[in-house]
Amino acid sequence: MRKKIILLGLLVIAPLAYSQVGINTSNPQGMLHIDGAKDNPETGAPNAIQQANDFTVTSAGKVGIGTIIPSSNLHIINSGTATGIGNGEATNTGLLVENLTANSSILSILRTSGTTGIKQVVMGINPNFNGNNGVFAISRVPGGGDLSVDLTLGNIGVATNTPTNTLDVAGSTRVRTLEVAAGATIITPVYSNTDGVLNKAVNNTYGTVLNNSITNIAPGATADLITNIPNGGSYKAIVMTGNGCGRRVIAEYYVTNTALNNAFSIKGIDGLLNTDTTSKGPTFTEVNRNTTTVNWPGTIPTCAGTPTPFNYTLTMPVAGTISITNNGTASLDYTIILTRLI
Repeated sequence: MRKKIILLGLLVIAPLAYSQVGINTSNPQGMLHIDGAKDNPETGAPNAIQQANDFTVTSAGKVGIGTIIPSSNLHIINSGTATGIGNGEATNTGLLVENLTANSSILSILRTSGTTGIKQVVMGINPNFNGNNGVFAISRVPGGGDLSVDLTLGNIGVATNTPTNTLDVAGSTRVRTLEVAAGATIITPVYSNTDGVLNKAVNNTYGTVLNNSITNIAPGATADLITNIPNGGSYKAIVMTGNGCGRRVIAEYYVTNTALNNAFSIKGIDGLLNTDTTSKGPTFTEVNRNTTTVNWPGTIPTCAGTPTPFNYTLTMPVAGTISITNNGTASLDYTIILTRLI
């Protein structure tokens, strides 16, 4: 009798061992199927809305959340509409991995052996890397390099998956907004070598640029055109002014600025007045090593019925400062740009 009971039990258990298990559903669609909202039909497959609250494990060992036909080892379909809350996090997020301990690592996508046999960490969208020991990548196609981070060196690549510098851009770059440096702020020009790597030229000071503008300087008035010029440098300076009728003047100067033994000086080189005659260059009167006066030739065409002579005097009263005196008959604005030579 005992043997008959055991045999009967085995006959009952055997089909269950190979059957599908359903929770909240009598119509399971996988080896394990949980119908969270208990809204699936008694026959046939549930529709997309009904699947949204389902959890399924298939005979192939694939897990589906929000889907009964997972196409990968873990397949999540989020049918809800994300709604912003709190600190920028959203409700109905398809996947949320959270570690409640501050500043703790929460996610490692893939760790595998590469061509070198060394364990790698590879993560991202369409990475498909082999041999790169640690990389994060986002690409439109497997193995592409739209955005990558070398997790060993910390280099970031744009349009390349093998960045060789801290930021490696394999293509053109664009900066939509650049601020104008105010006053005597030192601006350093950037050059590139034959590999496209950005560098400074010659040394840390060569080519640096300072600029400043002053407005509405009355006839006969004197004002500081620029101050705080770095000590010990030699510069080429450009001074510009003009009127509202399109007449402009530009003059070049050499400037040395060394406070030791008051070794600072300024000298006029050449210039341009956009007149209607062939006489376009100025005359410089070098009063002393710290003062130069510029006079523009001929009569400048009138502007709104009033001649606007552009004559002025530049003076270095102390090291690091260039002052300007308006020798004309109308209030003018002035701009100076200094480019450091040595």
